[in-house]
Amino acid sequence: MAILSTTFGRVELSGKEAERFQRHMTEDQPNLAAKASLARGKAMLARIASFRQTKVSGKR
Repeated sequence: MAILSTTFGRVELSGKEAERFQRHMTEDQPNLAAKASLARGKAMLARIASFRQTKVSGKR
């Protein structure tokens, strides 16, 4: 069992932690609140991108 990290954010798992992480990524169900937050973030990003495009082209 080991969890190693560096100053630049790299994390290495070994042993049971690595097995659990692998199982989590393939078997666990997504968190509904996280999915909703992701959808809101994507919508917000789309609005920001469209605003920037209209402002740059001057068609506002």
